[in-house]
Amino acid sequence: MGLYHPIGHRATLSFLGELAGPYQHHESALLRALEALEASRAVWREEVASYVDARVRQKRLGRRVPALGDPPPSRMGGHWYASAPDVSRRAALHALELWERDLRPDSANQEVRSIVRSCLATGGRLTEEQLNVVSRTRTSDESEEVRWPITLVASAGGANRA
Repeated sequence: MGLYHPIGHRATLSFLGELAGPYQHHESALLRALEALEASRAVWREEVASYVDARVRQKRLGRRVPALGDPPPSRMGGHWYASAPDVSRRAALHALELWERDLRPDSANQEVRSIVRSCLATGGRLTEEQLNVVSRTRTSDESEEVRWPITLVASAGGANRA
């Protein structure tokens, strides 16, 4: 848990509680939480291995710099890796709820706040205009304050990773 917390440390712990029950008090819930976390980490490790294999092939072909849409494994956060897409969406929405609840009124870009609220209200379904903003923001050089919630929005909407 100290090293693998795909949707942030606090959000990951909170989501494990939603998935498995009160793991702090019940051994069976703790085992379910551990199993869920290990399953997510296994899917993530497969993604990392796939990325590494693809980069080795690309480098052999002379492509030294990855494309913008190909994040290195160190930037594969903000997405709960799961074999069932619904679990990934639920995790992203859970993390967004925590993000919005803890947000100071003056701290976030209004466009980002608006997209997060829409994402939460619709369960991850966004308009074409909002999807364009998400896509543009994910590939821009924005601060982590902007990139993190947008990455979660993309995950809630079904995009695999930022």
